[in-house]
Amino acid sequence: MRISFFVINLDRSPERLGHMYEQAAQLGIELIRVPALDGKSVPPAERSVLDLPAFLRWHGKQPLPGEYGCYVSHLAALDTLANTECDAGVIFEDDIVLRTELGEVLQGLLARDDWDVVRFAHHRKVRHRPVRNLPRGRRLIRPLFGPSGSAAGYIVRQNAAARLRDALTPMRLPYDVALERGWATGLRTLDIRPDLVGFSDHSKASLTRDGQRYASMKLPTLRRWTTLVFRTNEIVRRWLAGMRS
Repeated sequence: MRISFFVINLDRSPERLGHMYEQAAQLGIELIRVPALDGKSVPPAERSVLDLPAFLRWHGKQPLPGEYGCYVSHLAALDTLANTECDAGVIFEDDIVLRTELGEVLQGLLARDDWDVVRFAHHRKVRHRPVRNLPRGRRLIRPLFGPSGSAAGYIVRQNAAARLRDALTPMRLPYDVALERGWATGLRTLDIRPDLVGFSDHSKASLTRDGQRYASMKLPTLRRWTTLVFRTNEIVRRWLAGMRS
């Protein structure tokens, strides 16, 4: 099966792109650059993809400019994938470390049609159900609790890219949270453990937060009751989806 590889990269981050190209060359991978949107360049009133009332209700925080830029950039990557002649596309952010076993694990993943979206990296470990074994000690899994993850690296079937893009529009959550909500997008969304990509030193300097304290974006406590209701509902929906599949 044909796999295309994409990397999301800001114009002001050529060193990150260079690091990604070096790693890809060592693995025999050709990367297609997707220019990232700099969220700081978009005034709040012009954030057309953002559903601000829903974001505040569901997430309980004001969106950062970098979060908006990240979200729109991933949607652009999905659009590019949907218009590319391939069977599946891998989308990378530019602050990761590629594992040498990447290709072998992906071929094992592509051997069966039991997924639409599979994430490669996670920020926390959660309970899960195993789906099947993959090469090099990896497993395809279905998380039962969360959120667990990162959008630093993931694969999407080409015929699911447009559906995923539509399901994630408009922006109501940060992209990494929205991506894993297979019960909401209607797509078979799974994970690989242990992680298939790591985080480079570049990830320590987040361009999404860009020096801002994330905790400072929280709404006052009394305004976050809708977030508590949403997250409680998400726990139930995630668990039910994991147990039904």
